[in-house]
Amino acid sequence: MPIQLRSLLRRTGSAVTAGLLVSAGLTAIAAQPAMADSVTSTEAARIVQQYTGVWTTPPTQLSNGETTDAPLMGNGNVGVAVGGSINDQTFYLGKNDFFSAASHAIEPLGRIVVAAPSMAGASYHVVQNIAQAQVLGTYTLGGVTLATTSWVSATQNTFVTQFTLTGGSAQTISISLQNGAGGTPTVSTTGNDLDADVAADTSGSNNPVARIAARTIGQTQSISGNTLTLTMQPGTTSTLVAGIESNNDSSTYQSTADSMVGSLAQADVNNLLSSHESWWQNYWAQSYVEIPDKSVEKSWYGSLYLLGCVSRSGDYAPGLWGNWIPQAMNWNGDYHTNYNYEVPFYASMSTNHIAQMADYDQPVLQYMSAGEALASANGFQGVLYPVGISPNGTSADTSLHNQKSNAAYLASDMVMKYEYTHDATYAATVYPYLKEVGLFWQNYLTLDSSGTYNIDNDAPQEDDAYPQTNSSVSLALVHLVFQGLIDMSTALNEDATTRTTWENINSHLAAQPTMTSNGQTILSETSQGAGFVNDGNDVDIQSVYPGSQIGLDSSSTLITDAQNTISQLTNAWDGGNAPGTFYAAAARVGYNPSTILSNLDDEATNQSYNNMAVHHSGGGIENLNVTTSGLDEMLLQSFQNDIKVFADWPANTNARFGDLLAYGDFLISSSKVNNSVQYIQANSQAGGNFVFTNPWPGQSVEVYRNGTDTGTVSGTQITIATSTGDTLELAPAGTALATITTELSQTLASSITTSTSFSTGLESGQPAPTWTDTVDTTGGGDNNVTALCCGVAGPEAGVRTGETSHTGSSSLMYSGSADGSDPHAYLKVFDLSNSPLAIGSGKTLSYWIYPQSSATTPYVAAGSTNSTCVAIDLIFTDNSTLRDSGAVDQNGNGIHPADQCGHLTLDTWNHVTVNLGTNNANKEINRILVGYDQPTGSGGYRGYIDDISIS
Repeated sequence: MPIQLRSLLRRTGSAVTAGLLVSAGLTAIAAQPAMADSVTSTEAARIVQQYTGVWTTPPTQLSNGETTDAPLMGNGNVGVAVGGSINDQTFYLGKNDFFSAASHAIEPLGRIVVAAPSMAGASYHVVQNIAQAQVLGTYTLGGVTLATTSWVSATQNTFVTQFTLTGGSAQTISISLQNGAGGTPTVSTTGNDLDADVAADTSGSNNPVARIAARTIGQTQSISGNTLTLTMQPGTTSTLVAGIESNNDSSTYQSTADSMVGSLAQADVNNLLSSHESWWQNYWAQSYVEIPDKSVEKSWYGSLYLLGCVSRSGDYAPGLWGNWIPQAMNWNGDYHTNYNYEVPFYASMSTNHIAQMADYDQPVLQYMSAGEALASANGFQGVLYPVGISPNGTSADTSLHNQKSNAAYLASDMVMKYEYTHDATYAATVYPYLKEVGLFWQNYLTLDSSGTYNIDNDAPQEDDAYPQTNSSVSLALVHLVFQGLIDMSTALNEDATTRTTWENINSHLAAQPTMTSNGQTILSETSQGAGFVNDGNDVDIQSVYPGSQIGLDSSSTLITDAQNTISQLTNAWDGGNAPGTFYAAAARVGYNPSTILSNLDDEATNQSYNNMAVHHSGGGIENLNVTTSGLDEMLLQSFQNDIKVFADWPANTNARFGDLLAYGDFLISSSKVNNSVQYIQANSQAGGNFVFTNPWPGQSVEVYRNGTDTGTVSGTQITIATSTGDTLELAPAGTALATITTELSQTLASSITTSTSFSTGLESGQPAPTWTDTVDTTGGGDNNVTALCCGVAGPEAGVRTGETSHTGSSSLMYSGSADGSDPHAYLKVFDLSNSPLAIGSGKTLSYWIYPQSSATTPYVAAGSTNSTCVAIDLIFTDNSTLRDSGAVDQNGNGIHPADQCGHLTLDTWNHVTVNLGTNNANKEINRILVGYDQPTGSGGYRGYIDDISIS
C-alpha cells in the first residue's frame, strides 16, 4: 500500500546482476501515436498552445532527491532538467535505464554545463513550451542578448540546444561534459565530437554505461579535456547536438552515439526538429478538455506533457521521479509497488494515451520468477512481490512491510488497460502473470463458516502490526484481479474450469469494512486492525479508485458511506501520498463537484511548480494522475460498464471534452452548456455494446450511426450494439445532425467566463459591474443610509470615468449618508453565480480604496472618517459572507467594513489584501459587494475603489 515510512531513505544493496531489457534504444523511438478525430486534433492544438511554464529566476529544487522545479524535457527515455543561469547553466541528464547493478537504485547519467562568463548578471527569462516540447531561454545584459532553444528529440536520443547571439561583440561559450555526480568523466574525441563515457555506478560489475557524444554546428569550436569551447559572432546562431546512448540501448552504444551527431548538418537538425514537433502534435491530438477553471485545465495538459516526457514504448519504464535524475534520488527512484509505480500510468488510459503505458508491464513480468520464489519461501503459491522492484528481475527493497497486496496492485493497470481497450493480444501477454496473482489469492484467502472469503494479516499501510483483517484496498484489488481473469479468460477461451473458481471467490469475498465516525458510517481500512486513518493517505477510499468496487451504479448506502469517507479524509486533498488517487475516487462516488474542482485548483496553483509538476512531500510522477484522472472522472465515467457523461460536474458550469477513452474502447466526446448536455459522440474502436446512462432524463435520444439517422431510443440506461469503426452521434430527439456537427466545434469561451480568478480595473474591455447603485437585500441590505446628495435615490456604487482612479481612467465610486442607529448599506456589484469562483486554499482578495474627506469632497463633514468604514464584501454559495467569517487584512484588521473604520488613510489610495483561504477555504464566491457599516456613524461618506482582483 502507499508509502508511509518516507522519512527513511531505503537503499538496500544486492549483488543481483542486471540483464539487458531491450536490444536497441530510442535511436528509433516508438511509432507515432494514432490520430483521434479532426475536431479533437484541432481543439487540442488550439488549447494546449495557451499553456507554458515561465521562470524569471533560476530553479532552486535540484538537490533534494525529489520532484524538481526546473524546466523539463524528455522523450520517454532521456530526461533533461535545466538548472542555473546562462553563465553557469547545467543540463542534468537522466535515463530510465540507468539503474545501478549494485544498489538497484536509479542514478544520474551526466551533465552538460554551458557557461557564457561574460553574461554573468544577465536577466533570466525561461519558457517551457509544452505544445512543441521545447525550453526557450532569453538572457540579456546591456545591449547583448543570448537566446537558447532546447529540446530532447522525440524520435531519437539526441539533445539539442541552439544559441542565438544578438548585439555586442564576439562571445565565448564553454560546454563541459560531466558525469552524473558533476565530476570529470573519461573523455575522447571522434572527429569533431567530444565523447564522454559514464557509468551508473563505480562499484560492482554489469552496471549500465553510456556515451554522451557532443559537438556544435555553425561558428568555431575547439576541444580541450572535457570542454568544448564555442566562439560566436553577433547576429549568428550555433547548435549544440548531443547523442546519448547506453549499452541497454545497443551493444555498440559508443559508435551509435557518435553516429547520431557526427555528420549532422543544420539541415539535418531542422529535419529532426520537424519530426520532433510532428510527434508532439500527434500526441496532443489524442484528446482534449476545456473547462472554465484555466488553472486546472493547464494542469491537465501540463501533466500530459510530463507523461509524454517520461514514458514511451520500447524502453525501460520510469521510476518514482521519472527520467529527471539530477542526483541520487530518494527511495532509490525505483518501482515502488504499493501504489507509486502504478498511479502515473492510470493517467494514460482515460486521456486516450494508452501508448504511454506500453513499458509498464516489463519490470513486473521480469520479476515473476523472483516473485514465485518469494512466495514459495514464505510458504505460498503464486507470486509475492516486495515493495521495491527494479529492472531485470531485481529489487532495491525486498521487504514486504507486512503487505501481501503488492502483486495485486501491480495487476490493476493491466486489468484496467484490458477493460479500456478489450485488446485480446494484450490480454494474452499479461494473462500468465494475472493467473499467478490469482493463484496466490486462491490459496491465501480463508473461508469462514458463512461461506465468505476473508483476508488475514495483510497490512493496509506499510508495517501495520498484525492482526489486520480484510484490508479494504486488498479486497477491492482482489476483486479487480479476479474480474480481469474472468473477462480475459473468456475472451481468450482459456481456463473455463478455473474460471468457475474465480467467479465463486469473486462473488463471496468479504464486504468492504465500515465503521462509525463522527456519527457517520464510513469505509474503514480493515474490519480488524487499522480502522480509519486520516493521515494524508487515502487507503480508506482506494476501494473506489483504483479498486473500482464502488461507484454511481452501486447501492445508495455504499455511495453515502463512500461520500462520508471522502468528507472525513480531510488531510487527503493535499496529503503526501493521497492526491494521485483521491480526486478520482471522490468524483467516482459523486462527491460535491465544486469542492473537488476548488481543491484541484489548489493543486494546480499552490501545489505545482512552474514546470506544471504537482508536488507533495514524497510524491513523484504519481502526481501526474492528480488532475488528469481527477478531472476525467468528473467528466466521464465508465468503470461500471455504464458510460456517464458529466457524471460529477457542478451546476451552472459549462464544459466540453473530446475523445476521452471509456471502458470497451469507446472514444467519447461531449459538451455541457447551461446545465444541458448538447450531444454525445462515441467512436467504437473494438465493437460491442455501447451502454450509457441517458443524460436527457425522460427524453428519447436521436441516434445517428456513421452519419445516418437510425431513429430514437429511450430509457434510463440504453444499450446500442456497435461494430468496429462505428461512430454514434446522440442528442435529444429531433436534433439535426448538422446541429451536433456545429456544437462539436464550438469553443467554450463564447459561452462562459472563467471561475479561476477575477480581475478588473473598471476600464473598457474589462469586467463591468453587473449592478449599479443596487442594494443587496439578501446579502446585508441597508439600514438608515440615504442618498449623499444631488437627487439620487439612495446609496451609490457605480463606475465613474475621469474622476479619481488608481490606474486607467475609471473606478468604482461609493457614497451614502448615515442617519439613525446602526447605519449600514451593502450594494451588490458583480454577479459570479453562473460560474462561482472557487477559493481553494490559497486565493487572495486585493483592491485599492480611496476614502474621501472634506478636503476632496464637499459632501463629507470636516473631521469625519466615515468614508473609511467601507470594504469589499463577498457572498459565498452557501450564503455566508466574507465580513462575518473572521477574515483579516494584511495588517490584521478585520475585513468587516466596521472594522476598517479609522484604519484607512483618507484622500490617498490604500491597498487592501485578504488571504481568503485562511477562513474561507474551499468556498465559492457568488457575488462581490461594496459594504458600508458604521454602528455609531452619521453624515456623509464617499470614495473610490479600483483594481479589484481575486487570484
